[in-house]
Amino acid sequence: MKQIILNKYSTAAIGLLIVAVILVASTLITDFGEFVTAAFVISGAVCAMTGIFILMFSGGEPIDPRLVGILPAQCSINLSRIASDLGITGNAYFLPPRLTEEAQVMQFNPLSTYNGSKLAEKGSFPEKKPSGLVTLPSCNLLIQDLKKRNALEIHNNEENLSRLLQEIIEEIFELAQRVSARWNGSSVTITFHRYRFIEGCKVIWQESPQYCSKYPCPACSLCGALIAEGIDKVVTLDRCSMSSSSQDVTAIFSILSEPDGFHYSSYETVFDIFLTQPLPKDEGPGSSH
Repeated sequence: MKQIILNKYSTAAIGLLIVAVILVASTLITDFGEFVTAAFVISGAVCAMTGIFILMFSGGEPIDPRLVGILPAQCSINLSRIASDLGITGNAYFLPPRLTEEAQVMQFNPLSTYNGSKLAEKGSFPEKKPSGLVTLPSCNLLIQDLKKRNALEIHNNEENLSRLLQEIIEEIFELAQRVSARWNGSSVTITFHRYRFIEGCKVIWQESPQYCSKYPCPACSLCGALIAEGIDKVVTLDRCSMSSSSQDVTAIFSILSEPDGFHYSSYETVFDIFLTQPLPKDEGPGSSH
């Protein structure tokens, strides 16, 4: 059975109709006198007409938010599983265009560790270090729509970025009733208060809470991508948490500092360097080593 969801306008219209019925009914069962009775009838008629007018022009929610919330969940789960099967265990890193030479922010899930260096080559599976999985973030279409329809301008300081996130999430897309952003050094904590599509978060969390940080949903990736492009630095999603009672979702991002150079950090990389180094030439029995 389809669930009927009333918005605030429909609720107000029904309230006015109930008040109209009460006013008219009170004149029928009580003798107030001519003037009071006429005032009650007129007031009831005005409430009824206003309620009917509001009800006619206030439709219900076009789509159930629960259904909208679970739409991107399976995609996040599938990509996270595929990455795990390929041995890619790193969280999502949002790379500004200068590190990938792409026109938009890209998402990078490293094979092991990543220090924020530039990708050596293009493609979904770069063979050169750092290696991993390169994809478009799930929010890419939202950002392109913002740039096309709303002339999006991404700012490069904390205060303006916080205000931009509030405007986009609260007013344009109406993903949550309120958004708060707290900047603390290299960490950014963003909370979606009364997040409308929290059902998708619940579905992903039932599979694994790590899936949120491996391949974030459009809402969280939207924040990471906008911050990365605004400050022109690599941003990673450390973890997400949610409160089912208050319908709040909190995403914690980290901003990577610029590396002085590429630091090899895995045994696999050290082994690769050893294999590529030329072997010393044998100088004969009298040579010293």
